[in-house]
Amino acid sequence: MPSPLSKLFKAATMNIFSRHRDCHPNDLKTTTAQETGTSARQLVGPGLGQPEPFELVRPPKQLHINPIIGRPYVQYYGYAIPHDWLIRFAEKECPEVLPERDHKCYKYHAMVRGRELISARSGFWSFDFKFCFNPKDGSVPPLWFDAFMAKYFKSGDDEIRNVQIDTVPVFTVCSEQDDTFKERPTQGQIDIMTELIGYAPQWWVSCDYDY
Repeated sequence: MPSPLSKLFKAATMNIFSRHRDCHPNDLKTTTAQETGTSARQLVGPGLGQPEPFELVRPPKQLHINPIIGRPYVQYYGYAIPHDWLIRFAEKECPEVLPERDHKCYKYHAMVRGRELISARSGFWSFDFKFCFNPKDGSVPPLWFDAFMAKYFKSGDDEIRNVQIDTVPVFTVCSEQDDTFKERPTQGQIDIMTELIGYAPQWWVSCDYDY
């Protein structure tokens, strides 16, 4: 289950789209299109400056129903980014905006700054933050769905509640659902994010329950 730090960081990321407007230019080191080799046309798409989302095929719908939301588990497309990675990223790329290491909220501030820096350089601010199942072979074992619900509701027997479930925090750029799928980033933005993070995004099955 999410740690207190994870919950605090998630709450911050929910408001980050509006908060970025208050950032001062010197707070974050931004990257221009020329520096990344990405043209302005790639970032905003052709024709009248309207963004053109990158091409993406939605995955098949999940068959398992999440009883908390009363519909199938939602699938998200994005990057698995453990908290430790995000903190190291901020320490490497923008140490000048971080508080002293002994600050009681150092990890939280580093995570938020790392998140803001990825958005500032890519020009994409509509990240969401979801906890997702993290199976080794890419396919969520059916038993995990039952075990997750048993842990959440504190129901079932000890055997099902003791099933080990691997999860990972994911920065999502869209979901399979229409409202966010159509607002996914451009190919240029995805290229910048992938270069910064070091690996490509993929589809994840969310085990979050706040939709």
